[in-house]
Amino acid sequence: MSSRNMAAKKEEVSILFDITKRQAKLIELMYRKKEYLPAKYYADCLHVSERTIFNDLTKLKEIFKVLHIEIDKKPNQGIKMRSDAATADKFIQQIMDKVKAEKNTSYSSLERQVFIAKWLLVENRTVTYQSLSMDLYISTTSIIKDLEQIRRFMDDEVKLVSDIKGTRVHGTEIGIQRTIKRFAYYLIEQELHNYSLSAYAKILEPLFNENVLDRVYESMQELIAVLDLNISEQYLKSLFISLLILTERSYQGYHLNALPEVQVEGTEYLANYPLAVHICHNISSHLGFTYTELEHRYISDQLFAHRIEVKVNNQYIEKLFSRDVKQMISDVSEAIEIDLNDDEKLYDSLIYHVFPMIYRLKSDIYVYNPLLNEIKNNYGVLFRIIWYVMENLEEKYDIRLTDDDIAFITIHFQVAIERKEEMSQILIVCQTGLVTSDLIMSRIKNLLPANIQFRLIAKPNLREEDLSRVDFIVSSVPLDGVAKPVVFVSPLVRDTDLMNIYSYYLKYSSGVKKKEDRELDFNMTSAFLDSRYIFLNEEITTKEACLGKMIRRLEEDGIVKEFFRDSVYEREKLGNTLVHGWAAVPHALSSMANETKIAIMTTKKPIKWNNESSVSFIILLAVAEEDVVHIRKLLGHLYDVILKLESHEKNDFLQSLRKPDDLIALFQGNCQYPLT
Repeated sequence: MSSRNMAAKKEEVSILFDITKRQAKLIELMYRKKEYLPAKYYADCLHVSERTIFNDLTKLKEIFKVLHIEIDKKPNQGIKMRSDAATADKFIQQIMDKVKAEKNTSYSSLERQVFIAKWLLVENRTVTYQSLSMDLYISTTSIIKDLEQIRRFMDDEVKLVSDIKGTRVHGTEIGIQRTIKRFAYYLIEQELHNYSLSAYAKILEPLFNENVLDRVYESMQELIAVLDLNISEQYLKSLFISLLILTERSYQGYHLNALPEVQVEGTEYLANYPLAVHICHNISSHLGFTYTELEHRYISDQLFAHRIEVKVNNQYIEKLFSRDVKQMISDVSEAIEIDLNDDEKLYDSLIYHVFPMIYRLKSDIYVYNPLLNEIKNNYGVLFRIIWYVMENLEEKYDIRLTDDDIAFITIHFQVAIERKEEMSQILIVCQTGLVTSDLIMSRIKNLLPANIQFRLIAKPNLREEDLSRVDFIVSSVPLDGVAKPVVFVSPLVRDTDLMNIYSYYLKYSSGVKKKEDRELDFNMTSAFLDSRYIFLNEEITTKEACLGKMIRRLEEDGIVKEFFRDSVYEREKLGNTLVHGWAAVPHALSSMANETKIAIMTTKKPIKWNNESSVSFIILLAVAEEDVVHIRKLLGHLYDVILKLESHEKNDFLQSLRKPDDLIALFQGNCQYPLT
């Protein structure tokens, strides 16, 4: 081979390596098409923006020049590739071979689901199993499974329709947008580092138009910069996702034609919110489309529901909800045997929280609480007490609180409980001082109760610091020889860091006092536990069969009312009733029980309770309204039994229970571990 041919060969190899997979596919597509086509055609084929197509063509310009390839442009017609030279044809054949080889690389199931969700939900396309199979290089069997996964995020207002034309989404616009939001949260939850708004935007890139995503993100940054409120980061993230979905759909021509019906007095004061109009103009003027008046109102509602700003008369709101909030505080105080009725901070925080919460639930707006499991595990008794207490509010306003909502309210009450305790103190240490420390504190100040006292200090000054009143230290730098517990964090403070800080707070804070009285009156235990409602070593394989058997016995004896079964299943849909990942405590509204009984089942083999966990110990609670005041002691005792079992070989122990009296003895404290 001559040196000239060798050089040419090396140049061809070099060119091939310089071309990305997407650019190679673009070249292949343009080579096959003999007519002029708009850049949007190729953008849609490759699932990118038109801007990306033009950027790729710009990057390929020098390569095309070497190979005598031209991209011809015609106004109102599009672009077309011209190549007459033999060298160009040879090169393009190599490109096509490269693309063909790369098609052997399969997409993951999550990547496929993102593509399918984008085409069906975001872009309203009609697809076929065959086209999806070809585009995603997978069998139709796998495509069907992907579609079933996406169907899980749909509610009653949205469904997949399949007929001779193909498969498409049919439903209300608000229903479609809610489905997209559920899928977006699902996508975010698959990532380990979803700790910032920019990270959320990065994760959602494959699902949305690049220009829309950029503009909405910029608008959120501009909004955050002028906010003078301590807005929860999770509310900002939720607002960003809702605004992004609305904008994407509106930008493509799919507009809201109705808003969720909200029967809450005073909401008319929130119509045509000036901030909503400003945000709409800010986004639409850059993208070249117009929001409808209904969408202005929708964004106004979203701003209010996410507590960005509430421009209503505070006295009016207080008058509306004062009686409800006072009753809530009174009921919780009675149940936990701690008087919180005179706590003005608790009253004010609940007044501020409850009105937007009701409005948000009426509008089907979901807010994710990242500390839900932590709160349920560490404050499980208080969490479930509040769930029972909130029944009256749910019934009055015809709403259903999710576990996330109950967890937010639990935090308010836990803060109030801790205000009666000694002030906690946390020291924040960085290498050289306050800038990084301020960043850390801004991330954690909304995480911990309001009675926490933070102190900032540079590492060089730590030796002379009095640590006698410090509970623990948060540090972004290594520390040696410190007498107090230290939790190390990244200067950016990721979600995993927040979880660690919260765990240290629960473990070391002087303000956290375990006030849950674990002792149950013997007569109360005997009244609530009955061998007739205890089922041991059952050969049951499904959650439905387990609940069905226990509920049927309660129904037969008139312990529960007609709709107890429906209430249990509705509660299961709203949230997770698992305790420590291996036991389950399902329950219904207290209004659904005629008298209080505890039904218990152990199974020979663990049964699947949700997508993540299986259980072999199930405690079904039927709590009558008159016994809600005793619920703290009852739940505290149940949790104590579960925790004691967890510290032993629980599966072997549960299998060793031979008769109902053994289990009753366990709950009455008359049983040894292991059973003898």
